[in-house]
Amino acid sequence: MKKIFATLLINGICLYIIDYLFAGISLTPTALIWVSVLLWLLNLSVKPILKLISLPLTILTLGLFSFVINGFILWLSFKMIPGAYYNSFWTMILASLVLSILNTGLNEIFSK
Repeated sequence: MKKIFATLLINGICLYIIDYLFAGISLTPTALIWVSVLLWLLNLSVKPILKLISLPLTILTLGLFSFVINGFILWLSFKMIPGAYYNSFWTMILASLVLSILNTGLNEIFSK
C-alpha cells in the first residue's frame, strides 16, 4: 500500500512540474489527482499490452518508439479526465519524455 501511495504521489509531483513547464498543458488541481491515478492504472494495464504489440517497431527504431507509447498513455489519460487540457500530441510526447526523466529521478530520491 505504501508503494502505491508513493507512486501516486511521485506521479502527481511530476505532473505538477510538467503543468508548470509546458505552456500547452493545463491541469486543474482535481484533474491533477485523477490524471495521476489514471496514469498509474493505464501504466499497469494498457502499457504492457501496447509494448508487446509494438515490440517489432520498438526494436526497429532502437527503442525510440517507446516514447510514442508513453505519449499515447499520457494523451489517453488527459483525454479521459475533464479539466486536463493539452495543446497537441507532440506536446504529449515531449511531456512524456520529461515525465519519464522526472519519474526516474524522483523514484531514485525517494527509494533511498
